[in-house]
Amino acid sequence: MIRIFQIKITLLLLLFTILFTISCGNSEEIPLNEEENKPEIPVNTSVTNSSKLPVTEISPSPTTEAKNKSMPKNNEKKESATPKVEKNLIQIDFNSDSDNYIRANYRVTEQLARLSYPIDAVGYTQEISGSIYIDKKGKPTSDSLIRINLSSIKSDESRRDDYLRGNSLETDKFPDAYFLVKDLKNLNISDLTSLTQNEIKFQMVGDLTIHGVTKSKIWDVEAKTELGSLKGKASMSFPFSDFDMNIPSLFFIISVEDNITLELDFDISVSLDASTLIDGLSLLKKDLSNTSLPEFVQQEIQNNTTNALYTNAWLCTDDEGERFDDLSTSSEETWKCFVEIEMTDDSVIVTSSGIPNHDFQSKLGCCAEENDYRWIIPTYPKFSEEITMAPDRGPIAITVTGVPIYGPEEGPGGDAVALHFDYFEEDRQPIELGICGGHSAGAYFHYHFDANCLHWHPEDTALDWEDWDYRTSLDPNEHSPVIGFAFDGFPIYGPYGWDSYKNVIEITSSYRLKKDANGYDGIDDWEYVEGLGDTDQCNGLSSPTPEVPDGIYHYVSSIRNGEGDIGFPYFLLCYHGIPEESNFEQGVQQGMPPGGQVLSEAASELGITLQELISALGRPPNLEKASEILGISIEELRKFIPAPPTR
Repeated sequence: MIRIFQIKITLLLLLFTILFTISCGNSEEIPLNEEENKPEIPVNTSVTNSSKLPVTEISPSPTTEAKNKSMPKNNEKKESATPKVEKNLIQIDFNSDSDNYIRANYRVTEQLARLSYPIDAVGYTQEISGSIYIDKKGKPTSDSLIRINLSSIKSDESRRDDYLRGNSLETDKFPDAYFLVKDLKNLNISDLTSLTQNEIKFQMVGDLTIHGVTKSKIWDVEAKTELGSLKGKASMSFPFSDFDMNIPSLFFIISVEDNITLELDFDISVSLDASTLIDGLSLLKKDLSNTSLPEFVQQEIQNNTTNALYTNAWLCTDDEGERFDDLSTSSEETWKCFVEIEMTDDSVIVTSSGIPNHDFQSKLGCCAEENDYRWIIPTYPKFSEEITMAPDRGPIAITVTGVPIYGPEEGPGGDAVALHFDYFEEDRQPIELGICGGHSAGAYFHYHFDANCLHWHPEDTALDWEDWDYRTSLDPNEHSPVIGFAFDGFPIYGPYGWDSYKNVIEITSSYRLKKDANGYDGIDDWEYVEGLGDTDQCNGLSSPTPEVPDGIYHYVSSIRNGEGDIGFPYFLLCYHGIPEESNFEQGVQQGMPPGGQVLSEAASELGITLQELISALGRPPNLEKASEILGISIEELRKFIPAPPTR
């Protein structure tokens, strides 16, 4: 029943405000096409370059003229002048296919023979059509018309309905009521474009035509506005005699008050005319420094001129950066979390130091240092049923602080997170994870798990970073925010999302350990079971999010699987989009000497993909392990891949 504003609301509402603010001072007044005492109802209205749904044609029936009642008619065009087309800023649409909700009611007080007290008889219809078009001056244009199908009105008493249709309304001759909107008194157009909730009252003034009679009438409107929606009630009252209607007279009704109340219940949204949008977007390209726009409007313009999901998510973007300590060392460091973004036509280029926005623990791989990363994240990812496997080890994504997210395996080849939770004992190389599922491999800090603490603020509490615990620190009643982006451009959210009714639930993975497996052999120990949890084989799903209400495919920082065990693969295992391969190469070069950009060429020469080469090499690169995995001799690998340096 309720329609949420489905256009990209923030940008359009701000555009409304901008256009209204700018145009009020410097636009010509466009005359309305109306007469002093005789309003007209347009027929076959059309506006060039407009996205408005067409108003249903209105053709008075022949019996109207026979009745000799005053039905509104069109003005004749003047031969000497070309009519001007009115520019519409806002459209409120009442057509049945518009997804708006609107219902018309009538209410009369009557005394039934079987009762000792009067009651209100109520009838209603939802067969309503038409639109209100509001120009840049906040006035309804001359083609703003609401039409109500009176022949469809019904109440709880069919005999009353038959009498009204046959005698009072004569719907066989006058099946519809029309309201031609001429003014919206006491309505501030900014209320319709406000980003905050407002309670408003105004009057909708115009000409009401019922039973072939037209009278000037006023609807009293009370409504709430928020994010482009308008929800409320309008009402007016008048005697039956105003429209030459007979007061209902039936054997079971003793008396009826000579007063009828009409009501409109509505939950509707506003939209922007396409031609106005095009004009408005051109305004955005101009320097707005000389316009008197509120600061928050100018900020929102900046936030929404490009894809907001890829511009607003990043942290540590302050020029000074933020400073944090490696708690694995005895000294107190001031490592800088720094992110800088540059938007291109199809990507966001992220330069980062690789230091998280929280105190961290390098653990046994000590010690992390600031680095010079340059990541490329596609901003228009396309979902494909064909998947691309992510590397088992090394970078597969980045956080919104520009820190690498690694695949699930640690250096020796086991599942780093399963090891952290004591699923097995590592007898090849000791590995430890620190705060928030991260640690260092030499100078390179990265996450294998969790990473949700980057939106946590212990400074607001009596807690320290070491007190982080996803089981108690995350809010299970709120949709998790974006914590990163995969290399194919799709976002990564924390573990709490929406179900189909927008209830917050924990999103669980659909992987479980194979029989008798414990994670020692890494990815090979896990199997995908469709329907075990909420995510697909890549650990993603498509659903609405607060940032993308219409829905987007996204990956999940899964904490648990559908059976309550650890949520392998923790971030993602494969890509449903096309990953930017330069990010993989940059990751492997962390353990390679300068000039390691030959990896793409090496993969080509070896007849394998870059992802296969990176996954086999691992982190730090291990040629012997890669030789086993790829079935290529070490000698052949060394022809193309230099040995990693010693630290």
